[in-house]
Amino acid sequence: MFWVAANAQNSPAILAMDPFIDAIEAMKRSVAPVACLTIDDRKFIERRGSAFFVTAGGAFVTAAQVVQEIKKSDPPCPVSAVALPLGRWQPDALNEALAWFRFQPSNCSIDTDLDVAKCPLMGDLSSPRARLPTIVPVTLESSIPPDGTQVAFTGFPTGARDPMTVRADVVAYRPVRRNERIIGEIVLDRAAWPGFSGSPVYLSDGRVIGIVVAGRTDERTALTILRPVLAARTLLIDPEKK
Repeated sequence: MFWVAANAQNSPAILAMDPFIDAIEAMKRSVAPVACLTIDDRKFIERRGSAFFVTAGGAFVTAAQVVQEIKKSDPPCPVSAVALPLGRWQPDALNEALAWFRFQPSNCSIDTDLDVAKCPLMGDLSSPRARLPTIVPVTLESSIPPDGTQVAFTGFPTGARDPMTVRADVVAYRPVRRNERIIGEIVLDRAAWPGFSGSPVYLSDGRVIGIVVAGRTDERTALTILRPVLAARTLLIDPEKK
């Protein structure tokens, strides 16, 4: 009996059967962990959540709770930043070369009712001569997918160095009340782990339909709640693409 080793991600047969594979690999170029760093050596203090870029200039979106937790951190967060790999994410490597981009939480536009924040970057924390990664913004989709639609979300759960992806099905779209506002939310049938807050939720063509804002797990329920792009369109869509 002969065994043939192959890279499953590059298998034409698998790619033909599963359109999500390409979308997941592409999304890894648009997501970033949100973290607190030490000032001098840019080492992790703590990861706070996940984010994704919406402009080539570096504006990113995350859950408002992620930014608010950094603001109220005690002791204070020395440096708040997001990271991208120099090249690609390398889960098989002991160490990865990362470029850190600083942001100031006070500069973020936050909608607490939606639990969505949009933040600009302040600049990279690398050497001026360092090779910096290209920021790849996502494509937003404002339509609401029907129940039963399969989606995926990619982010950085607590303890994960590299991006991880979970697939789920849409089980409901519903209006909810937040401080006298009626806003929409989409419910998925899988629970997001801590750290996934702020992750993009997308279709098999890679178009982002929403942002992970909550995960619920108990003996009866395992759900993920996301804020659809439609509900947060005023905050997310920047006509000047800055």
